[in-house]
Amino acid sequence: MLTNEKVLDIFRDYLNEDQATEVVMTRHGYAVMLWDNAGQDWSDVECCPTPEELFDKLLDSYALYQEFLLIRDKSDSEGEIDEAERAQIQKMCLPYLEKRKEAERI
Repeated sequence: MLTNEKVLDIFRDYLNEDQATEVVMTRHGYAVMLWDNAGQDWSDVECCPTPEELFDKLLDSYALYQEFLLIRDKSDSEGEIDEAERAQIQKMCLPYLEKRKEAERI
């Protein structure tokens, strides 16, 4: 059975690395918040009342973070990723999906 605690454990390494993403417990479920360093405010806040929604939001956040890293590290000023890079990010998400399947079995 998937629980919030299992989801947070699955994404522990990612959450430790991405200093802009915060997960906060609220009365209505966990909130996933994205800090905008330039604006010095939260740019995105989403309430995730179920473990499944929390997992989906964190997986999406992880993929966007990887996209950000790829764009940041590019030497050209294009600021976009191509299809091969998108496919690479999708492959990077697969271990999280596998861990979810494991967590649901337990």
